[in-house]
Amino acid sequence: MNPTNRSTEAVAILFVSAALCAALLASALPLEASETVGRAAGLAGTLRRRGVPPILVTGLISLLPIFELRGAIPVGIALFKLDIFSVYAVAVLFNILPVLPVLFFLNPVRRFLERRGVFAGFFAFFERKAKKNRTLIERYKELGLALFVAIPLPMTGAWTGALLAVAMGLKVWKSFFFIALGVAGAGVIVALFTALGRAGIYLAGGLLLGSLAVYVLAVLREKNRAG
Repeated sequence: MNPTNRSTEAVAILFVSAALCAALLASALPLEASETVGRAAGLAGTLRRRGVPPILVTGLISLLPIFELRGAIPVGIALFKLDIFSVYAVAVLFNILPVLPVLFFLNPVRRFLERRGVFAGFFAFFERKAKKNRTLIERYKELGLALFVAIPLPMTGAWTGALLAVAMGLKVWKSFFFIALGVAGAGVIVALFTALGRAGIYLAGGLLLGSLAVYVLAVLREKNRAG
């Protein structure tokens, strides 16, 4: 591919990604976040009544696949009024905790359960999810996985990222690193959105697009050297 075609491809990727990020951050995220936070706040209230410290409640909510960062960070910042940096650190740490066990043990557990006819439909669902997102992840491998995890929407968090990595046969430790990177990015987006409201959406979107632009430029530079 000549430099002109490379530049055209990079510009196309950048503009398509900009449109996608703008749509996700400006419209879908607030609606989904309000529903998720409502359920997470209910669970947080139950745990607090049982004497669980607020910072640990935040971490436990982040650990759950139905909430993850989208539920935990708003609960920690908006409900418990905790320090944003402490909430971010704890939520990201707890969200990453299940990734390695899933990457290492999902296939043996899956084979064991499927031989007994248990959860076959559950695993089939994630196989369909893997096929649906195969283009992004096959093109960019683990980096595509990081981008997939970094957008804080339903079915794009650490749990799903780990399940997709196993389904697509990606390397365990590289997958773990890039999933953790995606979780860290998603945490920044959710924390900014929670702390700054609409201004946070724009700032988070700008950071995401800036990171993408740096990546595209790096790819072009590498291709130019190879050419």
